[in-house]
Amino acid sequence: MQAFILLTCILCGVASGVLYDVLYIARTIVCGVDKQKYTVKDKIFTFFCDLIYFAVFALAFVYMCVCFDFYTLRLFMLIGAALGVLIYLKSLHLCIDFLIKRVYNSINKSIWGKKGSYEGRKAQQNSRSNNR
Repeated sequence: MQAFILLTCILCGVASGVLYDVLYIARTIVCGVDKQKYTVKDKIFTFFCDLIYFAVFALAFVYMCVCFDFYTLRLFMLIGAALGVLIYLKSLHLCIDFLIKRVYNSINKSIWGKKGSYEGRKAQQNSRSNNR
């Protein structure tokens, strides 16, 4: 029974990764890709996205515990959920992150030209620092 509980908690953590990516896409649309250029507004938006993620994740975890009649909260359940999130972030999230950056850069490139894309801005910054 404990193996089933652990597996269920891991799957709950992996499923919460999908919610993380939805909020990650929203954060990318609103704030952009370059975290070093975040303004106060962007940081506040990121904070609220993280707050929403953790609240929904906690509610989903409690709902899962109630549905499967896991009456007591055990440490291995929390570790399983955290492990599920980690598995998701180290696997599928990397692919989605790559795709989001490609789409973001191609949209910026088509709208603003080479200088508007993330790579274009990085190249421009590198050329400025080399000229000094």
